[in-house]
Amino acid sequence: MLLRHFIKSLTDWLFRRRSSALIVMRTGLVITLVLVTGWGVDLSLPVGDRQVTIGFDSSGGTPDVLGLAGVIIGFLLLMAGLLWESQRLKSEKELNERSKVVVVELRGLRNTQGNALVEAVPSSVPGRRDALLINLCQGIKDGEIVDPEAALGELISLPSSIRQRTNGFDRRDLTIVYGGLAPVPMTFLAGVLIDDESAVQIIDWDRQGGAWRKLDGIDDGERFRRTGMGSLPRNSPEVCLVVSVSYQVRAEDVRAKTNNIPIVTLELKNGSPDAHWSEEKQKALGSQFLETVIGLSNRGVNRIHLFLAAQSSVVFRFGRLYDKRNLPQIVVYQYQRGTTPPHPWGVVMPVCGVDQPAITNGDFQQH
Repeated sequence: MLLRHFIKSLTDWLFRRRSSALIVMRTGLVITLVLVTGWGVDLSLPVGDRQVTIGFDSSGGTPDVLGLAGVIIGFLLLMAGLLWESQRLKSEKELNERSKVVVVELRGLRNTQGNALVEAVPSSVPGRRDALLINLCQGIKDGEIVDPEAALGELISLPSSIRQRTNGFDRRDLTIVYGGLAPVPMTFLAGVLIDDESAVQIIDWDRQGGAWRKLDGIDDGERFRRTGMGSLPRNSPEVCLVVSVSYQVRAEDVRAKTNNIPIVTLELKNGSPDAHWSEEKQKALGSQFLETVIGLSNRGVNRIHLFLAAQSSVVFRFGRLYDKRNLPQIVVYQYQRGTTPPHPWGVVMPVCGVDQPAITNGDFQQH
């Protein structure tokens, strides 16, 4: 039983793992075995539009000099690959010991354990895993936040928690992995709070697959369609920015909250809950979002009211992109179906001179 397990493990290591060193080892092993045991080998190689087959059969005997030379070459390749792979594994181990991966999971839709994000971090990300769970569920009931102040209190400690875990580490040896299921304002705030100088990898929850997933989809080329910027009165002190990615944000719901404040919209024509799995697409949408916010700032806008319907990874990315010093103040609103108005509260983000995030009901006056 142990021998069978050893042989299986050795076979997996030799032939299923991929590295240049193992390719050299396999080549040397095959050459040596062919010449020593008299195996026959057929290699099919693509040459132009044809397949050329080269056959070799040592069972009929191989000249002593050529056979010996082949065995020596095969053995040298085998040893060289073994030494190379050993060095690679040693370097990989040193990198893992030196590096650290802080896995930030924001949990805030339902109080369930689910699959921990730290278990879904790909092995290609080197470093020791350190899970940081921010649980907002004490203020949650049936997927809706009933106590936003309590949830905000939990999230405010995120920067200090990250600093405690990263003190003493070179930034080059640090990676932050983020994933979460939380209300839009809290997710956007997490993006604002996480230092934009750190390398961050974003993972999202695949509801259909029931598992965490990397942003590994294909870019479909679809981008935001922007409206309202051209008709925006210059030096408008406040503007509503309505962004629809996963679902359509209804203009009447925004009006119910903000009265006559001018509206600028960013909309994906074919937006859906699964329209976000491409990293490249998200980067492009983030650039459009940032360009729009900068354009509003250049027009004299002092405060942006953001109504955003998007997937967690998109919301977090937009929060990270928001410049804390040079862009207008921004309030991000929560949508709750069945309430009046449908956006009952928002979070004032800690940007543009605002020291601490805060919950607001809006308190809009008639314009």
